[in-house]
Amino acid sequence: MAGRFAGAGDVAQYWGNLLDGVESVSRADERPVTDGGFVRSVGKVSDVDRFDADHFRVPPAEAVTLDPQQRILLEVAAEALDDAGYAGERDAVVGVFVGCGENLYYRDFLAPVEASAGRLGDVRVALANEKDFLAPRLAFKLGFTGPAITVQTGCATSLSAVALACSSLAAGDCDIALAGGVSLLPPDIDGYTYHEGGILSADGRCRPFDVGSSGTVPSSGAGIVVLRRDDDAQADGDNRRAVIRGWAVNNDGGARAGFAAPNVDGQEAVIRAALARAGLTPGQVGYVEAHGTGTALGDMVEFEALRRVFAGDGRPSGSVTLGAVKANIGHADAASGVAGLIKATLAVESGTLPGTAHFSAPNPELDMGSTPFAMTTETRPWLTDGSRIAGVSSFGLGGSNVHVVLERALAEPAVTTMRPRVVLTLSARTDEELHRMRERLAERLETVTPADSAELADIAYTLAVGRGRFVRRWSAVVSNSADAIAKLRAPGEMARSNARWSLAIAGAPADLAELGKRLQVSEPMVRSGLVELTGSTELSGLTAERAGALVAAVVGRVLQRLGLVFSRVDAQAWARPVAQWLAAGADTASLAAVLGACTDPAEGRDARHSPGQVVIGPSFDLDEVLATAWQAGSGVDWATYYAEEPRRRVSLPSYPFTRRRFWLDRPVRPSGVAGSSSGESARRNGVNIVNYVEQVWRDVLGVENIPLDAHFSDDLGGDSIYAVEVTARLREGLGLELPVDLPFVAPTVAATAAFVEEASANKETGSWSPSTTI
Repeated sequence: MAGRFAGAGDVAQYWGNLLDGVESVSRADERPVTDGGFVRSVGKVSDVDRFDADHFRVPPAEAVTLDPQQRILLEVAAEALDDAGYAGERDAVVGVFVGCGENLYYRDFLAPVEASAGRLGDVRVALANEKDFLAPRLAFKLGFTGPAITVQTGCATSLSAVALACSSLAAGDCDIALAGGVSLLPPDIDGYTYHEGGILSADGRCRPFDVGSSGTVPSSGAGIVVLRRDDDAQADGDNRRAVIRGWAVNNDGGARAGFAAPNVDGQEAVIRAALARAGLTPGQVGYVEAHGTGTALGDMVEFEALRRVFAGDGRPSGSVTLGAVKANIGHADAASGVAGLIKATLAVESGTLPGTAHFSAPNPELDMGSTPFAMTTETRPWLTDGSRIAGVSSFGLGGSNVHVVLERALAEPAVTTMRPRVVLTLSARTDEELHRMRERLAERLETVTPADSAELADIAYTLAVGRGRFVRRWSAVVSNSADAIAKLRAPGEMARSNARWSLAIAGAPADLAELGKRLQVSEPMVRSGLVELTGSTELSGLTAERAGALVAAVVGRVLQRLGLVFSRVDAQAWARPVAQWLAAGADTASLAAVLGACTDPAEGRDARHSPGQVVIGPSFDLDEVLATAWQAGSGVDWATYYAEEPRRRVSLPSYPFTRRRFWLDRPVRPSGVAGSSSGESARRNGVNIVNYVEQVWRDVLGVENIPLDAHFSDDLGGDSIYAVEVTARLREGLGLELPVDLPFVAPTVAATAAFVEEASANKETGSWSPSTTI
């Protein structure tokens, strides 16, 4: 899971604030106002104007027009994948179900600029701001091939997305699903106008079910949870935070006072349907995270629906804790449901129930004393004789109702490992981000110290198979937490990139036989390799020459299976048959003949160590070899490395984004390129075409400096829409017929300039025709 809510940049801070009873709504005035008065109170998410466009390969010109809700949800989705341990290569169909609030950035900032420039019909702006493209953009940028569905049900949006994702998983439409939502207020909004009888609070505080409640408070938020079928999650060693046992979605229909009015029957029905799907009774639920808007009508209807469901089985007063996170963070609109789900998930996982901020006494009209419900401002342990089970409600204007029932997921103990040391691997786009990753992991190891080598092995496994691979890399072989922290904080230089290696077999046969005995104990892949090639792990009954040759063959084969590519394989005289066997592709059927040929005890000269060389010799260490290869940029197959161990994914710090400001607070359009007359004059007068082309690329992509060899799509994030714009400007400015996809035909500034110069020369001589551009 991942999220950003008022007063919290991540889930850990969000949970800490809830446990400490922090109210994260910014409020400038404590006094209630009268009808029509302005209340300076709002929940804010920090840095909504900033985004790591480079990480997601979004050109600056697109980033500044892209709905900030879509930008933040991209980052939150990536963080959720990191937290789940599925950000790396994965053999799974991933779906995404998300929704968002009103696009206030487009309404208040972007649309006026576009209108003044006469560009309201620009398809790029539509793609960057329409809600329809929220889920597809996540699928495109994060590589999801399952259903990508934008869900919109008002305040119930994000929990509706969760329920739809659960149904999709249950139907087999995808193997992993991301679900949640986002809603953002611009950073310069600091309050709202209060109207008596409306839904907004008179005093800037949201007090769900409280005697002093007068309405809700606007807020921002974004949250994503990663979901899997529980059988799959257990089998694959996932970090199970909770199990969603039941879910239901319905609508109030027409049996209500108005379109925006809630209905008791619909809310009662959705709760009962979720419990029925879960196979649970109301008496088994110990906590309910309510929608809890703090409005007079909303609280009355919701509480009555809860009373009908939970008060009929004779449970004693106070046996069900009622909570509502809007009291702490305000009403996050489309993200409010996932905010409640994350809170309830952490409650069932930790066995701790956060109090509800500034709750004083229940609204007497609710008659809470006659029900099993109780609210408290104090954080307390969740005491129960059975399993911890919670319900989460979310209700949207328009009658959409959602309820989810979740249960504690029993923790699985870490499985012991044969390997006495582990390989920690990190990668990032830049050296600075890599440094921050190292520091974050060191802090994690300091605050949550692994109890034993098995837990440290799970951390190494998660980093290796569950994170993305980038060009800047760091690795270390460590034996315990203290060793890991020291190496994470030690200064280090980047390794030289090297994707290809040479292999050498060195040492006497007896030395390699001893190496094999050592690896038998500590390396699962060597044990399984021996069994595969000989049917046994035993080396003691073999001659030294045969045992040494077998060990060299097994280790070489292991290295190849882990993804190392060897440009050549060298060996001393006695082991040359093994070297030839490995170089030829390691045919198992021919191994017996190879081992029989390795009988010459002559050692010859030792293999010389050189950069990019792996030596199978007496001091060979597989972990050190893999760490070096990884740091040098090789594509190590970590899934194969860990295939012999039932390792588990664990929650670790997410990627440290480097954000920049993209916000039209002072909408000034960058100066454009010259018009057609000046452009054609430039062409005819021999002005530098390279500079002209580079200027067009910069204006269209919004990039300040473009290297002449930078690739239009791979390096700059350009797509077909930007390519059309580039070509249109060059055509207009230079008076030339050019292919509509010119930046793909000639994908660098230098190549495009050369193409334009050739087109210009052909036009001057009369030999140019549009057909030559196709």
